[in-house]
Amino acid sequence: MKDAHRYPVNLMRIEFHISQNGQRIQTGVFHETKRMVSEKLWWSIVNIPLEKINGWIDVDVRFTIEQNGKTVTYHNDNYRTSSRKPLRVYVAGESLPSFSNLFLGETHSHSNYTDDHVEFGAPLAPARHVAELLGLSFFCVTDHSYDLDDSLDSFLVNDPAFPKWKFLQQEIDALNAMTNKFVILRGEEVSCRNIDSQNVHFLLLGNRTFFAGSGDGAEKWNQTRSEWSIPEILDQKEPETAAYAAHPCEKVSFLQKLLLHRGKWKEFDFAHAKLHGVQFANGKRGKGFSDGKRAWVDALLCGQKIFALAGNDAHGNFNRFRQIGIPFFKIRETHHQLFGSMRTGVFVSSLSEETILQALRNGNSILTDGPVLNILDESQTATLIGSTLSGTAHTILLSAKTSKEFGGFHRIQIFKGTIGASQEQVVETMMLHGETTFTVSRKIKIDTASYIRVEAWTNAAGTASNQSHFCITNPLWCSPT
Repeated sequence: MKDAHRYPVNLMRIEFHISQNGQRIQTGVFHETKRMVSEKLWWSIVNIPLEKINGWIDVDVRFTIEQNGKTVTYHNDNYRTSSRKPLRVYVAGESLPSFSNLFLGETHSHSNYTDDHVEFGAPLAPARHVAELLGLSFFCVTDHSYDLDDSLDSFLVNDPAFPKWKFLQQEIDALNAMTNKFVILRGEEVSCRNIDSQNVHFLLLGNRTFFAGSGDGAEKWNQTRSEWSIPEILDQKEPETAAYAAHPCEKVSFLQKLLLHRGKWKEFDFAHAKLHGVQFANGKRGKGFSDGKRAWVDALLCGQKIFALAGNDAHGNFNRFRQIGIPFFKIRETHHQLFGSMRTGVFVSSLSEETILQALRNGNSILTDGPVLNILDESQTATLIGSTLSGTAHTILLSAKTSKEFGGFHRIQIFKGTIGASQEQVVETMMLHGETTFTVSRKIKIDTASYIRVEAWTNAAGTASNQSHFCITNPLWCSPT
C-alpha cells in the first residue's frame, strides 16, 4: 500500500481465493483485525502453504479498506482501467536448473528508492523474500540516479547530501548482514550522455560513490543534459564496480526522444576499454534483444572483451507489469519484464557481494530464462567462462541442464568468433530430442585470436509458458600463443 501517509486508511480485511483449472481449491482470510495504515509504503508477507499442488494457479485477492467512514473493497488492485484479472502463478515441481557452483540472480531491478511521478519499485526486504521463493541467490538494486538524488520527503526536491543514496547503502548492508545464503548487490542506473549527447542508461553494480544523472528525470522543464558522459563515468568509477550498458538497443518512443532527449547506445559507446558489458536481455525477447545481441557480437568480433548480462528492469513487477499508458486515463499491462524471469548465472566458489561482482567484471556468467550451460577446457577444468585459453588445440566440455518447466533441449550451437572477422562461424549445431541433461566433448583447433561461446534453445511444446527458452554463455577467449 503506497502513499497512505497522505491518504490514511483502515485496513479491514484481505481475502484470497486460489483456483486451478477453473476449480477453486483454497480460500483464506488474513488481516481481519482493523488496522490503521498511515505509512508511506506499507507491506506484509503472508505465506500460503500449497500442498500437493503443481502447475498454474490463479490467485484472486480482495482487500477491504475504510476511509472517512466509507468502506470499499478492491479486487487485486485499485488502479483505474486495470484488468483486475487474477494473478497467474506457476508452482514448479522442481528447482531451477543449475550447477553446483552456479548462482542465479536478477541484475536490473528497482526498489522503493525509485519513486517519482510515474513509477516506483518494491521494498528490499519483501523483494528478497520473493527472490528466494523464485530460486534466486542474489539481486542487484539499480535505482534511477534521478530518484536517488531526491530528498526523503519529496521526489520534487533534490537534496545535495543524497540522503536516499546513503539510506539505501545502510539498508543493503543491514539485510546482507542477516544471512550468508542470499546477497543484495548495491547499484545504480545512471542517466548519462552517449556520443551524440543523448540520454542513455548505465548500470553501475557495486558502486559506493553516487553518480548524479538527471537529464531524463523530467524534474526540470527543458533541462535534459545529464551530468556525465559514458567515458567520464568509466574513467572515474571505482575499480570494483561492474559497468554494463542498460538495455542498449531498446526502442525509444517519439515522446521520450522529444521531451527527454533519450537515445540508444552507439557503436562508439561500446568501445571503451573499461566497459564490462551490455545488458541486452531485458525481460522480453524482441527487437531490442536481437539488436542488442548483434551489437554485442559485433563488439566481440572487433576484439573487445565485453560480456552479456540478463535482467528485467523490474519495478516491483513480480507477477504483472503495470505501467501508465495515457496519464490519468489508462493503465498498460503486460507479462514482460517480471522480476527474475530473465536471469544471470554467475560461476563463483562462494556467495558474496565481492565474488558476484568479480564474476560480473570477468564475464564468468551466463544468460538464461530457463536452461543452463557450462563450457570449460577439459585439460584446465578450473577454467571459467570468460577466461582466456592458451594454445592451439583444446577439448571443450559442454554441460547443459533444463527442466520440465522450461522444456527439453531442441538445439545447442557452438559458435567460434575470429577476431577481425565480419561474422561468427557455427562450429556445430546439435539437434536434440527433448533431453533435460546433456554433456559432450568437442575438439576445437585455434589458429588465431578468437573466442568460443554456446547457445541452447528448448522445445516450446509442453513448457509452462508454451514458449521456447534459451541460455547463452559468455565467451571463452582463445589465444594460440
